[in-house]
Amino acid sequence: MSYARLRWWLLVAALVIALLGPALGPGYVLTYDMVFVPQQSFIPAVFGLGDVLPRAVPQDAVLAFLTMVVPGAFWQHLMLVGVVVGAATGVVRLLREEPAWQRVFGAVLYVWSAYVVERLVLGSWPLLVAYAVMPWAMWHALAFRRGVPGAGGRLVLLVALGSLAPSAGLLTLAVSLPVAVGPRSLRSLAARCLVGAAAFALQLPWLVPAVTSSVARSADPAGAFAFEFRSEGAWGSLLTALGTGGVWNSDVIPPSRTAGVGLVGTVVVIVLAVVGARTLPRVVGRSGAMVLALTSVGGLLIALTPLAVVLSDVPGGGLLRDGQKWLAPLALTLALAAPLGAGLVAQRIAEPVSRRVLIGALIALPFIVTPDAAWGVSGRVTAVQWPSDWGIVRGLVAQSPADTAVLPWGTFRSFSWNARRTQLDPAPRWLPVTTVVDDRLLVGTRQGVVDVAGESARGAAIRRAIDQGDPLVPVLQGQGVGLVLVEKGTPGPIPTLSGLTLRYDGPDLTLYQVPAAALVTPPTQQPPWRLMVVILAWVLAIITLIASALTTTPSRIGVSRETARFRW
Repeated sequence: MSYARLRWWLLVAALVIALLGPALGPGYVLTYDMVFVPQQSFIPAVFGLGDVLPRAVPQDAVLAFLTMVVPGAFWQHLMLVGVVVGAATGVVRLLREEPAWQRVFGAVLYVWSAYVVERLVLGSWPLLVAYAVMPWAMWHALAFRRGVPGAGGRLVLLVALGSLAPSAGLLTLAVSLPVAVGPRSLRSLAARCLVGAAAFALQLPWLVPAVTSSVARSADPAGAFAFEFRSEGAWGSLLTALGTGGVWNSDVIPPSRTAGVGLVGTVVVIVLAVVGARTLPRVVGRSGAMVLALTSVGGLLIALTPLAVVLSDVPGGGLLRDGQKWLAPLALTLALAAPLGAGLVAQRIAEPVSRRVLIGALIALPFIVTPDAAWGVSGRVTAVQWPSDWGIVRGLVAQSPADTAVLPWGTFRSFSWNARRTQLDPAPRWLPVTTVVDDRLLVGTRQGVVDVAGESARGAAIRRAIDQGDPLVPVLQGQGVGLVLVEKGTPGPIPTLSGLTLRYDGPDLTLYQVPAAALVTPPTQQPPWRLMVVILAWVLAIITLIASALTTTPSRIGVSRETARFRW
């Protein structure tokens, strides 16, 4: 390894440690939607066959497969490190012909951004994987467009990696597929159609369950307003969006984002990006520059406009709420255009010391404007250990499996052993059975708390019984629920549990058996036709994945020395 490459990898390692810090320790990072467990199970919901929209498809199925051999902690740490490394090296690859300091500036801008920091705390890990994949997908889309052998297969594999959740897949496709299959490509029409069809096939595992679900049109339009873009300061939504921030949950926004220095940083980056925009085609070609421009503008429009109409009228449209996530292409555009603009500005400074001061200040700019992103976002992203009760209860449920209702009745948890961090209820991923949980969301907005209705009919029935103080056992039996899990030490209502049989009582969890005399068939059995089309969707996606891997031989995976060289 050359000294130049060694310096680059030391820089990347420093970036990983500086951003993730305590998240790299032993254990699991549990924050909002990011809930990894030692082993997930293959239950219907991981394939999109639950009674809610498939928002965690195919990510849960992938983790169920991966954790069959290696515990989830390994995969979570690999994902966290991979997001930083992939994002940084992807931008560097696209800026390969620019001076080293501009590549470093672009990598830092892309990694140390409001988008990454806020989504990291919010736990949107499939979205962050797609974020890291995007520059690489653009690179291989350009290679496919130029006729590089094996580039099509590599592009499809990257699309698969970036499609672990519905919105993540759409983002990955948006920045890469138009470049690969668009006009003036050196590839034949048949080859472009084949790559396009393969990329689309990889979306079928979530797309087919979404449009065929009985709750496809039941998304609450209030969700679009509850998850709408949130201004981070008095300067308004547009400047917040141009800084790639504005996530709906104000609790995950770093304090520095609401300070004036954040505004200064945004303005500096935007001005540099405008200056460098005209030279962007030399980095990603005309097609890439056009796609980045369109997706960036489109992402801004989506972020700043609630999607209530889409949620009401389009089957599966509930998957599209939370508009801020669509700012990812803008973040990539800024990470490429701003260094180009910075290079043009630096060329106008003849005095060497002044130029070096400018370069140092620009590279340090992301750290200066968002210092609280360091060390796991000031310790908010930290690895902890799961209490032993979870493993014990998983084993007991596996011995006599039955659908399980989870209490307290609420979507999120706050445990003392996780430093009271907000996290999604872990039971659906820990237990090897179908769980019935509260899928309703209470979201604080400027207009007050918005109650976003859930989609699960079984959950709604149990919630009504709890709210009205009705006896719980008949309702559980009527919904085909055979077990009740109580998670201790977290806020939320727990109704009277008389009539249930205690099976386990530990320091963190209590497990009850529901009397089985009157249990009925769960009302969530899938129609045979839907089961068949979902299976077909998964089969097509798996075949596509295998075929793409076979077309990407080991000798083709590497890039040539000329394109891979990292010149300092």
